[in-house]
Amino acid sequence: MAWLTENPWPLILIFAGAAIVSFVTLAQRRFTMTGSFLAAAVVVYVVEMLIVTPGERLEQDMQVILDGFRQDDIAAIESRISQTAPELKSHARQVLDLVQLGPGFHMEDIQVQIDASGIKGTARLRANGTVSLKRGEDSSHVATMWQTEWVLEDNVWKLTAAKRLDPVSGNEMGYFSAW
Repeated sequence: MAWLTENPWPLILIFAGAAIVSFVTLAQRRFTMTGSFLAAAVVVYVVEMLIVTPGERLEQDMQVILDGFRQDDIAAIESRISQTAPELKSHARQVLDLVQLGPGFHMEDIQVQIDASGIKGTARLRANGTVSLKRGEDSSHVATMWQTEWVLEDNVWKLTAAKRLDPVSGNEMGYFSAW
């Protein structure tokens, strides 16, 4: 039933459609059935809002890192990088020294997988937007793709590995390869 907690809209639309059909076709029990279907749709929506899956939590922690890069906040970035990956903290500092991400820089096409233990996860994503060099006026739109590995530490997802991938071929490339 993971699909329900990830995307409740199909079930909500089924209940809404059933409510419309019952309102149109059922003369005597119209309001009872219609009300029941609408109430079920509302319950599904509320339950979905209350449940946060491990995958959704990982996406939230990924967003903390992206927001840290956009706001030049190394503390926020490092708060989501595992102590077992000091090289990632070093790379993050280098990136912050070199470039500024535009406010529209965003993640998309996020694919998260959590292992059976619920402690390790992987995420593959695209990150796109405007990047400008801090030592110049040049800025350009870039499209990047990343394969990341995460571990749950003290109830927070922490980044343990990150590979930058070529967005076209999917082959690994260096963090600082041409944007």
